[in-house]
Amino acid sequence: MSASLLERRLHFVVGKGGVGKTTVAAALALTLARRGRRTLAVEMEPGGRLAALLGREADPRLYVLHVDGRTALEEYLSLVIPVKRLLATVFQSKVYQYFVAAAPGLKELMTVGKIWYEATRREGGQPAWDALVVDAPATGHSLQYLRMPQAARETFGAGLVQREATKITELLRDRRATAVHLVTLAEEMPVIETLEMRGQLTSALQLPLGYVIANRLHRRHFDPAAVERLRVAATAPAPERALLHCVAERAAEESGWSDINAASLARLRAGIGDAPLVELPFLFVEEFARTELEQVARLLEAGMAGRAEGAARPRSRSS
Repeated sequence: MSASLLERRLHFVVGKGGVGKTTVAAALALTLARRGRRTLAVEMEPGGRLAALLGREADPRLYVLHVDGRTALEEYLSLVIPVKRLLATVFQSKVYQYFVAAAPGLKELMTVGKIWYEATRREGGQPAWDALVVDAPATGHSLQYLRMPQAARETFGAGLVQREATKITELLRDRRATAVHLVTLAEEMPVIETLEMRGQLTSALQLPLGYVIANRLHRRHFDPAAVERLRVAATAPAPERALLHCVAERAAEESGWSDINAASLARLRAGIGDAPLVELPFLFVEEFARTELEQVARLLEAGMAGRAEGAARPRSRSS
């Protein structure tokens, strides 16, 4: 991982649903903690997998927090309304319930506000966290969250909301503190969506991009002639004919995915310009658990560090 990105405090991990975004966020949080940084991993959606992936045996410097807008709003109100009885009356009122449900963008603003609070909070004169890794929602919803502070700053007149929104926007745009990492698959639709989101992040929102991470890459190519010989052999009466047929089909399938990934990866490279690209291999495992997360973390760290290409592409069942 390059020094400039490693030193940043706030990392958002975004991407289309199903591309492995949460896995990459967990691996990044684990990597930062293993490097000695007190790290807070944040998930922004209910029922997220981040806590389950990291588990209870994570590094003691690694903590997990679930943030939602309603809870963040109530935490904020508890600070400005210290009388508990009055606070309880507010929370139970129908007007409050309707306001929370109907106010456009309120939950998004309070959620990002809570992340800003954790990123800037201090304990004993020192930052509470050395790093935060935010597992953001799927692409479109992520843009809503990241756009809301800027929208609030431009919408509200001088006052509390504008001041708070300005603080949040300044942190999100601070290239010394923040990085937004894009996770994708090397397939047509994920690449198109990634390039579109990159454009919105860098133009309208002016947010600092980190890495583009191409996940679950297939790279093995098998000699078509060898595959055809397997198919012919599978037609002959023999005890292993079913096995030969299966091997031939899987080899052809893997070669096909490798071709698809290579073409989409070329399009991705052309579209992201000079943005750093990290390539993670597909892991052939029956169940993704702690051991696999550790492997992804090592591969991610190697790719972000710009090590030799071979270090990020091991010659194993996972290549």
